[in-house]
Amino acid sequence: MAQTLSSTKVIFLLVILLLACSVGFQNLPNNIYPNMLDLLFGFNALDVQKTFEALGETGRTQYIYSSLILDTAFPIIYGLLFFALLLKLKEERAFILSLPLMAVIFDLCENISISLMMSSDLFYEISESQIFISSALNQCKWVLCILVIVILLIRFGKKAILDLNT
Repeated sequence: MAQTLSSTKVIFLLVILLLACSVGFQNLPNNIYPNMLDLLFGFNALDVQKTFEALGETGRTQYIYSSLILDTAFPIIYGLLFFALLLKLKEERAFILSLPLMAVIFDLCENISISLMMSSDLFYEISESQIFISSALNQCKWVLCILVIVILLIRFGKKAILDLNT
């Protein structure tokens, strides 16, 4: 299983799927993409209010659908890609291998939390604690993703240096 997941074909397929999702996000209707809270590193009540008002009722409904459909596939794809790349680099430490899974879990929880906020009829129905929790989930997701990317860059760098010396 690990050998199949870390194959060049599977990694290439995951990159293509990730790019397709990225294009899908950028082509969402009602100006959703530039107003996505997911893209920020943390957010506050003012950010949520701006998104809430910029999207309007129709945009918020579409944001919910895109969050629960497209933005459910996206973290699963990037999580699998990160995991496959770590396996390709022969990473064996369980903690490091669990980082992509943790990022996916935080991302999916963030999507649910943002969807719950966007399903409110009025911005003032959204509690400060709900905004705080959503933002904390968002920050955990980003920290884990950045950590995995840094680990991958270091591992690829070490591999490239070792390959040059042999």
